[in-house]
Amino acid sequence: MNAKEQQLTDLTVDAQTIRMKVRTRTRIDVGLWWRRKPAWLVITDRMLVVLSISRRKYVEKLPLASCQNIHYSPSGGELVISSQPEFRFSRLKMPPSKALEVINLIKQIKS
Repeated sequence: MNAKEQQLTDLTVDAQTIRMKVRTRTRIDVGLWWRRKPAWLVITDRMLVVLSISRRKYVEKLPLASCQNIHYSPSGGELVISSQPEFRFSRLKMPPSKALEVINLIKQIKS
């Protein structure tokens, strides 16, 4: 994480509750004309947070209790988080090994 991303993370979630940070391959438009910035997935004790920052910031939170059907889609290379329509980025591109770590961590926290 660069300094701006770390600062946004610190403002968004309590650092004591962070369990994992993963840089995804999903790119988000946050105000740059010529490119998009990568999205970060931050998992805390109770929330799943997707964030990115440049000129604008993007933060979206989802309670872990809402992540009922989380799985990895090998055909798209994506972690499928939720089918809830209000969650904008419900599919995040990442390697299978990272996706398995995320899924296992969420299952461990929820149990």
